[in-house]
Amino acid sequence: MSAVTYRPATLDDAELAADVMTASYPALPQDPVITRRRWESPRKGFGYGRFFAERDAAPIAYLGWIHGPWERLPDRHCEVEVWLDRKDLDRELLASMIEWLGERAVAEGARLLMCYCAEDEPEMLDALAARGYKRERTERVSELDLRKHGARLVAEAKQACETLAGEGIELTTLARWKDATPIRKLLELSNLTAQDMPHTLPIIDETYEDFERRLHAPDRPHDRIWIALHDDRPVSMSYLKFPPVRGPVWTSYTCTHPAYRSRGLAKAVKLQGLAQAVELGVPLVCTDNDSENAPMLRINQQLGYEPRPGFVEHHKRVTDTRA
Repeated sequence: MSAVTYRPATLDDAELAADVMTASYPALPQDPVITRRRWESPRKGFGYGRFFAERDAAPIAYLGWIHGPWERLPDRHCEVEVWLDRKDLDRELLASMIEWLGERAVAEGARLLMCYCAEDEPEMLDALAARGYKRERTERVSELDLRKHGARLVAEAKQACETLAGEGIELTTLARWKDATPIRKLLELSNLTAQDMPHTLPIIDETYEDFERRLHAPDRPHDRIWIALHDDRPVSMSYLKFPPVRGPVWTSYTCTHPAYRSRGLAKAVKLQGLAQAVELGVPLVCTDNDSENAPMLRINQQLGYEPRPGFVEHHKRVTDTRA
């Protein structure tokens, strides 16, 4: 069998990377438009490395590493990802790719390597274990059948809107909200609530420029970003991502200001987006939450979400010059 070689990826390779990632894990199709946008609009201060593994000049895997500003990461953690086309799936090959990529991340200054893989990827789970990665956290994934639950969700969304209106809280979209600085106010809410998510590694606050660019991505129309307003102040937010080419509709983020929790706002704003998806003819919606995020997991269960294979977060601390 021919040897595997590696080459750097360029911006023009973004669509190819999306195709390879989709071939690696078809249950989670990667959208080529969103992949390219993510590549051409990197987060401020973040470092990236992107590569293809090839055999006989044909791509068989996409590999990448990403880390935030080292000065803001005391543990110097770096996320690594290996997407090997299933037709070339092999545990030893996966392990060698993980090692190759880890060495490059360490050369960039990483001291903790972090990698996700799905619970139903036994080859990847074995390869990570073989390279010394340990399970750290679990991300639960579930999906909601809108054809089955659509009528109920639409009714519940209407009721939630009426109930909160009686409490002085308006449910509306970003497109309808007439405010001088709406995105800045949503950024404050997002950065505040992000720190409440169960996590092991530091969560870096997003800059205004990065947040604004993300909210203007083609998979996040502003008429589908739902917010709860109290005295024209955003106190809760939820929105879905609608990939322009392929992949399921996915929950991007749902949050509520700490001072407004336990009032049903998160469920209410989430219901508005789901009811809208029903009206748009979306067949199902996926979501993911940390296994320790009990409040949101409870809401998802109430809404009718059913579990599907989740993701396992793996860590490997690096103590020498090799991964």
